[in-house]
Amino acid sequence: MYQRAHKYIKEKLEHPGFQKYSQNMGWMFFGRISTLILSFFVSVYMARSLGVENFGTLNFVISFVSIAGTFIFVIDSILLKKLSNEPENTDKILGSALVIKFVNAFLTIVTATVASFIFANSQITTILVLTFSTFTIFQSIHLIDIYFQSHATMKSVVPMNIFVAIASTIIKFILISLNVDIFYLLLSYVLDYLLSAVGYVYLYKKCVGKIFDWKIDKDLIRNFIINSWPFTISAIATVIYVRVDQIFLKIFLGSEAVGLYVVAVRFSEVWFFISGVVCMSLLPAILNAQKTNHELFLARSKKLYSLLFYLSLVICVLIFITAPFIVNILYGPVYAQSIVLLRIYIWSIIGVFIGTVLQQTLLAQNKFKTILLLNVIGMVLSLILNP
Repeated sequence: MYQRAHKYIKEKLEHPGFQKYSQNMGWMFFGRISTLILSFFVSVYMARSLGVENFGTLNFVISFVSIAGTFIFVIDSILLKKLSNEPENTDKILGSALVIKFVNAFLTIVTATVASFIFANSQITTILVLTFSTFTIFQSIHLIDIYFQSHATMKSVVPMNIFVAIASTIIKFILISLNVDIFYLLLSYVLDYLLSAVGYVYLYKKCVGKIFDWKIDKDLIRNFIINSWPFTISAIATVIYVRVDQIFLKIFLGSEAVGLYVVAVRFSEVWFFISGVVCMSLLPAILNAQKTNHELFLARSKKLYSLLFYLSLVICVLIFITAPFIVNILYGPVYAQSIVLLRIYIWSIIGVFIGTVLQQTLLAQNKFKTILLLNVIGMVLSLILNP
């Protein structure tokens, strides 16, 4: 029996498909962990150096643009699926998607700037929002990352992302040390996306071909737009669900309350990437199972649910116990009130992990309306309970 089990495990481990997806997931984990560690310590340094109020203002601007930037055509999941299923149409798919991405960037900049002018009632805040929102122009090029994900070849992308993260960290540490205005810190975030965009263009040209070979297909653009509406509304609901609390805190309690709250949120969100990396790495395998064997699809989905549930539970328990140590050591006594917030907010990880798997399995079954309904319910509850 032992020999049979050993042989079975060995066959699974040596299977080309398993090795391909596991290696891809390993590279994605390595890349995300490296960049997150760097960005996390930058965030901690910012929180300690800027103070509670300025740190709150910085994150308010980021949250404001995030909410304004959801009123766009959300196509990433559709793009990944099309690139996985129709590799022969890659040039048309990427070219058409890029057009939509640029339209999204324009809509985000205009919406965020106008909304801040109307609601923020502050010329300085409007300038900060306009400055930060321009990052969406360069973020459009990041669709190349989805191309590499669809081919499970993240090994090509990870070193570039780490290089950009290191450069970003150095720049931000220098700016914070020079005690510059928040404007320049927000501008440094835009520079991050510019550097990444240049890197993605270089990698695609090196590994695949010229971006100028991409083609624009009106039918594909129409298809993207028509199929994007459930994801668009879901994205609006999700971002409002995640970010609207910071807007309410700013309005009713001021920037200092936002700063205290963001410490708990940011430390919790650091762990969200795990579910995203696992799901995005294994999604091609799940999509293939859905097309060929429904029972295999269900089995793989069940294993994914179990893995992420128990993993999230372990993380929550550990953070709940060590919250006082984490906040006092990393952020300092001035953020002591964040300890209680962190102990409460950290349990959201379980819902996020399970929700990520649920959305991907529903996507594999083309149940777009169910995805939409779940996210809208979350948005409505958030809007009702926050005030």
